Amino acid sequence: MQKTARLLPWMEWGERAIMPDHFHAIIRIEGGYGRLGDVITGFKAGVSRTLRARGDILVARNGERAPEKMRIWHRNYYEMIVRTPEAEQAIAGYIRMNPWCCVTDFGNGLRGLGNPVLWNAKKLGVLCSRSALRPESIPGASTYFSGFHSPLEQEMFEKLLACKKRVIWCPAWGLERAAQRPAVREALEENRLLILEMRNQDGDLAAAEQRNRFVMESADELWLPHVTPGGMLDRLIHELSVWEKIKA
Repeated sequence: MQKTARLLPWMEWGERAIMPDHFHAIIRIEGGYGRLGDVITGFKAGVSRTLRARGDILVARNGERAPEKMRIWHRNYYEMIVRTPEAEQAIAGYIRMNPWCCVTDFGNGLRGLGNPVLWNAKKLGVLCSRSALRPESIPGASTYFSGFHSPLEQEMFEKLLACKKRVIWCPAWGLERAAQRPAVREALEENRLLILEMRNQDGDLAAAEQRNRFVMESADELWLPHVTPGGMLDRLIHELSVWEKIKA
């Protein structure tokens, strides 16, 4: 993209997003000096040359190395003339939303909506019993991870979103419903949220226990501001032997 803009100084890239099998972009052309077709042709050619030079990253759908002369692009492209600033703003928003609209399959019935890169980050599991008092502060972490079920957990979730922290959320419902709240949509747009949908989407205690177990097993560290003796979290801690993960 940078090389295309350098070779064609009369064009400028606007909002853009690379998707698994297509590419979105707003392209500004100044003063009628150039043609959109020249931009697209140059961009496609540059990408093709780069991929063919890096044969190790050019793979077919089945995961095997692709044939050397495999076609990379479709012959044509779709275009839309943006006539007003309002239209550009709406299209830019659509482009920003495209990456997190793709659902990632993590296997074992686990699906994700949002930034899948967060799953590979160091995760702090946040869990607390229903009778917990509000803590004075939340410890720092690369990424916070929880079902955020209990009232205090829900309050911390809202705080983390408001502070623009990176969060992995396992709600007690499906992906589509979870993404409807404005604060959640904003976090998704900014690539700081991953919503995980587990196979069991029931709202009962058994499903909540499954999600809490999943958090305890998958988190790198655990922050448990309050654990009721004999309660669900207390039992899971002993059952899973996760004492070494608990953050003081």
